[in-house]
Amino acid sequence: MTAPSDLPGARLADIPPSWVEDPDLGGELADLRRIPGRGAITADLEPPLPSALQTRLEARNIGRLYRHQVQAISRLRAGRDTVITAGTASGKTLAYQLPVIEALISDPDATALLLYPTKALAHDQLRSFQAFELPEIRAATYDGDTPSDERARIRRRSNVVLTNPDMLHVGILPHHAGWADFLHRLRYVVVDEMHTLRGIFGTHVAFVLRRLRRLCAHYGSDPTFAFTSATIGNPGPLATALVGRPVEVVESDGSPRGEQWVASWNPPITDPDSGRRRSATAVATDLWVDLIRRGIPTIVFARSRKATELIYRWAADRLGDDRKDLIAPYRAGYLPAQRRAVERRLFGGELLGVVATTALELGIDVGGLDAAVLAGFPGTISAFRQQAGRAGRRRSDSLVILVAGEDALDQYFMAHPDELFTRSPEAVVVNPLNPFVLDAHVGCAAYELALTLDDRAFFGPELEEAVARLVTSGDLRLRGERVHWARRRRPARTVSIRTAGGRRYQIVADGRHLGDLDESRVFRDAHPGAVYLHQGDTYLVEELDIGRGEVRVRAHDVDFYTQPRQDQDLQILDVEASHGIGVAPWILGRVRVETQVVAYQRRRLGSGEVLDTIPLDLPPTSFETQGFWLVFTPATLRAARLDEAVVPGALHAAEHAMIAMLPLSAVCDRWDVGGLSTPWHPDTGEATIFVYEAYPGGAGISPVAFTAGRDLLAATVEAIRRCPCRAGCPSCVQSPKCGNFNEPLSKKGAIALLDTLLAGA
Repeated sequence: MTAPSDLPGARLADIPPSWVEDPDLGGELADLRRIPGRGAITADLEPPLPSALQTRLEARNIGRLYRHQVQAISRLRAGRDTVITAGTASGKTLAYQLPVIEALISDPDATALLLYPTKALAHDQLRSFQAFELPEIRAATYDGDTPSDERARIRRRSNVVLTNPDMLHVGILPHHAGWADFLHRLRYVVVDEMHTLRGIFGTHVAFVLRRLRRLCAHYGSDPTFAFTSATIGNPGPLATALVGRPVEVVESDGSPRGEQWVASWNPPITDPDSGRRRSATAVATDLWVDLIRRGIPTIVFARSRKATELIYRWAADRLGDDRKDLIAPYRAGYLPAQRRAVERRLFGGELLGVVATTALELGIDVGGLDAAVLAGFPGTISAFRQQAGRAGRRRSDSLVILVAGEDALDQYFMAHPDELFTRSPEAVVVNPLNPFVLDAHVGCAAYELALTLDDRAFFGPELEEAVARLVTSGDLRLRGERVHWARRRRPARTVSIRTAGGRRYQIVADGRHLGDLDESRVFRDAHPGAVYLHQGDTYLVEELDIGRGEVRVRAHDVDFYTQPRQDQDLQILDVEASHGIGVAPWILGRVRVETQVVAYQRRRLGSGEVLDTIPLDLPPTSFETQGFWLVFTPATLRAARLDEAVVPGALHAAEHAMIAMLPLSAVCDRWDVGGLSTPWHPDTGEATIFVYEAYPGGAGISPVAFTAGRDLLAATVEAIRRCPCRAGCPSCVQSPKCGNFNEPLSKKGAIALLDTLLAGA
């Protein structure tokens, strides 16, 4: 195996052009560019760190600190809430570790609470704290995997507790009496990888942090908050929205970086008529196998759990018995023992390659990786740069390959590769005004400590309306001037902070617990007859037991995949804002959405040939959320010269393409939003395209997209027109999540419709 340090940049840069000449690979090298390295910008910290801590840094070959580290440490020392935003491997961790450790040295009673979005990252950071080997640091992870007999010891002894928002929500705050001494002495709260706290998850975490601040005030502390983030468009406003008070920003990255080569690779077109390309999953597997055979340590990022499993399975088969043990998959949904085993092998250098979802996009020290393969554009510029930064963490030269998917956004960046490097990072949004999330956490807060009007300082003026709703529902009751939790059950157990709510379903094979699935996904992904993948193995869903919350599966190799069909109904509840784009009203408001999975298709792997369509009898689900919509009058349709028979397909195609291009305006992906198009809607009386958020109450995406308006439509019509297919394909108007099997669609009709609007605008 070739050592990473023996792989000069010239050799890495030569690899993508060599693939062009390989007849077994195929595809187009759409772009290859060099990102030059940079030197460090350092500064002196005044006053200097305690001598014991400085000695430990010198032992790790850390001399002067980077400029952004010094700026952050100075602010945190002064008790100013701070967000540190910089690139991957820029030393953000040290910027909060040092003031925390300094506080522990100067005050033996001080404590710190550190929140990470994943258990893997928390365990990695525990190792980082322990590496200082200072007696003042008594650090421990506290999460769902912590044995019960260790939890009391951690509460009593540890002064640095590393956990995740889920455990803070369900395992610490509801049991705050046992943490009273820890909270009373709490000096710092660290929220790492803040950019992952977007949408509904970030909205939940905003309320969890408010509940934490409230209990700290009850016990007499007011900790300083430190946030870290990849480069995003709004670090200050996001941190402020999360914690509920102003946060200062440090964003001048002074860290060094090795030279990096970035290749944009477009898979070959397999059907010129339909415009279909070879899948990014298959092509990424080819490139990963080639890099592993060359001895280049490589991480592959897949867009979904299913893609992760497929890439691992295909690569393992091709690498054979002598090399397949050098690679492993890693994703959410694995059981704790499975995740820990992969982490140990990865951190220990036993693995040459890993394929992962965004679980390893974060700041885990994955060792010396020289290459990163991205199986599809990861949805945002920020995520692209974060994943690319996983390679070259030793400041060595590195290679990044973006393998384009078929959808419109991926193909947009193949046609405009400059935008990967020049486009500003997107804003990350949360929605602390979401009434469904607010009510859930107000109930949790009342269970923890009776509410008073003073708690508006933490929950805002909306607290009173939330209390009124919960009193009416019987969840809260008034006693004098205080409001108490009225139920016997503990509310936090019923509030999932990573989903819009609902149950968790267990995936069970022969009595063995394979993993879990959210209620919001179970009817779509684990209906009876669905194909389910886990750790490279294929299972068929035999039974969906709604009463017991179980999905029973059996192992079975198949040559097909499944795609569900959904019926939808949408009702407009309220209009919040509107303006015109050309002659068409562009409207923001609240809607109620009802969906029901009514059938599924079995399609042959590779060709996508429909084998059969099987009906299902599953219950409908409904929720209220935010959305935006575009209304087309008969005059607009006539101006676009659309025959009546073409209108449904034109609307449907434009809807799909708008959703595909939406991440250019707001941090989201297809699964964060849904859509509905109809030639006549009862609430508008006209042809209408709706795009709505897929979470009750909304996650803050719609207002951003509404503001983008004309720019979103211009990018949409360009993406459709640029695609070389004849009648519409996954690179322009087809959607992999379409509940109507992508029927009907009219590519030409969508272009005519959107061109008419933009010409009028």
